[in-house]
Amino acid sequence: MKALARPLFKAFIFSVILSIAASSIYYAVAQKGLDYSSALPKIFEGIAFLNIIIFIMSLPSLFLVNPVYWNNLAVRLLLYFAGPVVFIITAATLKLPPADKVVYLLTGVIFIVVRAVFYYLLVKKQK
Repeated sequence: MKALARPLFKAFIFSVILSIAASSIYYAVAQKGLDYSSALPKIFEGIAFLNIIIFIMSLPSLFLVNPVYWNNLAVRLLLYFAGPVVFIITAATLKLPPADKVVYLLTGVIFIVVRAVFYYLLVKKQK
């Protein structure tokens, strides 16, 4: 279980890329005809910042290096997925404008889906 940091960083990178793409598509659909070139750098910056927050919230998963934590399924799932889940719950309950809330939730869901893929690959490799 020494290889937990690498999937976390990979998940961060893939999540940033997918979140930027999804948010850009959402912005283009929601804001028809507006100046897209001035909004694109703000989208990049915002999505990178949100993913950094979720990445920091996911750092407790590195405690899974301890075999006692890894062998307990409930603790493993809690440590691995708690950060993104708490981010999604927080984003859903904050009083944000609807467009911002969609971007926050989209970013959180993309991060947790990417993490789930890496979790599946990690568990599959263990068997």
